[in-house]
Amino acid sequence: MTAIGALLTAIGIAAAVIARVGVARAARGGGVAGHLARLLTLIALLLALRLAGFALPSPVVTALTMAVAAWLPLMTLRLAEELVRRHAPRAVKLLALGGAGAFTFLAVTFGLVWTGPALIALALFQAAVIAAILLHLLRQRASVSLAERRAADMLALAFGLALPLLATDFAWAFPGLPFRGGPFAALVFVLACSRLAGRASRPLRLLGDLALAVGAGGLAALSAQLAAAPAALAIALAATAGAAAALVLLAERFASAGTQGEALLPAIARAAPDETAILAAHPLLASAQSVSPEALADLPGDLVCALAARPVLTAARDPASDAATGAARELLARYGASHLLRLAPDATGPRFLAISGGALGEAQLTQELTLIARLLERAP
Repeated sequence: MTAIGALLTAIGIAAAVIARVGVARAARGGGVAGHLARLLTLIALLLALRLAGFALPSPVVTALTMAVAAWLPLMTLRLAEELVRRHAPRAVKLLALGGAGAFTFLAVTFGLVWTGPALIALALFQAAVIAAILLHLLRQRASVSLAERRAADMLALAFGLALPLLATDFAWAFPGLPFRGGPFAALVFVLACSRLAGRASRPLRLLGDLALAVGAGGLAALSAQLAAAPAALAIALAATAGAAAALVLLAERFASAGTQGEALLPAIARAAPDETAILAAHPLLASAQSVSPEALADLPGDLVCALAARPVLTAARDPASDAATGAARELLARYGASHLLRLAPDATGPRFLAISGGALGEAQLTQELTLIARLLERAP
């Protein structure tokens, strides 16, 4: 690792730590945010070990680095499974788990004499699992809400962009590079993470972020050329400026995440105790779509009653009824929603509100909407 590589790695560590802190609150509810937090922790640890290996070369640090790298595919697979709420094929899960265990064992036993063939095997293992994750996200994207589908597409794009960057970390395959692409891969993924909350989870938004970072790097390179700087310095400045721009972008986004919108329950607590005021108290509810009893006319009556028995419907499997699970998922897909909030029933049948939440904090949002449903039952 060169000095510029160490600087880029330090920027990558800062980005992963900022993102980890940014999702900490949502991660307490588990779900997508919980798996994302664990993956970000692993990324920060991997980059920190690489930086430590540059500062103080040691076979122990090398072995630990390889062991952490071996578990990244499995953690990434668990995040993808949670995002689309579908298990990956058994063969993929066994490959990810078996590879993580095998390469960890190899790292701690033969890390002192880590060989070229072992590194090649690790690279192929990571590439195979990431490719399987991409296929899983694309195959299952139609089974989730619109917001979650956009998040899945965005993460698939991030993985696709990060894969060739990660490949450059293997010096035997790309010798002579002035710096490696691992820190940039981390930045791409963290930028995608910063877009997971709310309705900003769109692939084009991620491409816009990357365009800003590349633009900053291009301006730095142009300035260096105009100043007649050596080509090596121009490349180093461009890489550093692009990485720094991405770091500033995501730091600003996570820092302002808590002030971009008011929390749901405090807004409801200040509203008047009637349905109209409660539903207008927060933009998430005010912008939701109403699902009238007539919209449920194509469903059997007993199935509608089963759906109405739950205050909040999500795409999670109902262990009591596969038919109810399928009907709930069909309605969610029909309205591009992540949740269906049950409103107080009227004379003609149950009414719902189709709400499109973000990919992060789904468990917490479900709990809050359940409280609101209970409140609406008693509202005049």
